[in-house]
Amino acid sequence: MKKNSMKWSGLSLISAIILSSCVSDLEVPNENGLSKSGENSTEVVSGGENLRKSGEYNYSEKFNNQLFQVDYDGDNPSGVAFFPGTGQGVANRMGKSTSYFNQLAIVDFEFGNLITVDAPVAQFFSAELASLNLTGIPDEVSSLTTDGKGNAIWFKNIKNVTTPISETLTQFEAEVEVIGGNGKFIGAKGHGVVKGTFNPKDGRGSSILEARID
Repeated sequence: MKKNSMKWSGLSLISAIILSSCVSDLEVPNENGLSKSGENSTEVVSGGENLRKSGEYNYSEKFNNQLFQVDYDGDNPSGVAFFPGTGQGVANRMGKSTSYFNQLAIVDFEFGNLITVDAPVAQFFSAELASLNLTGIPDEVSSLTTDGKGNAIWFKNIKNVTTPISETLTQFEAEVEVIGGNGKFIGAKGHGVVKGTFNPKDGRGSSILEARID
């Protein structure tokens, strides 16, 4: 496959809509990775008695992201491309962190629909993840967040809803499932929502994720 960093063709512009990140009126995480809207949950995360006993807690993260396009080789049909990317930001229970993600976008030319399929995050980032001692990542993991110290949380994208605002702005909301992790997130399970904004012209965006680990 050929990597075309920031090669945004007509297909890319359409496909990028599904890969956007969070809405502008969201409240952002503080320095500890917790959103202002979740200030009441700070005690829960740091050890609220009932939730600590049950193993439940709130998880949140905020990232600035960079997306790039990877086209299939010429032997494959047009209208298909991968959109992997990375993000830099903060995550609660980890602090400064990096995110890695991947998704396959397919344009249905007959009906004019955009179809997205989860793609393995390790497909394009195996070397980077291995350098962080993150190996054996299941194929169903389409994104993960890590502090680079052996801790990582794994996500599977469930559903994406996008709203184009302008040529340079698309809003996005996605349902995600927490399906495990490394270090302190081994065995983690839960559900969350990612919201964000994305510029389909240059692949830059930002995102906020709020999840409940149970």
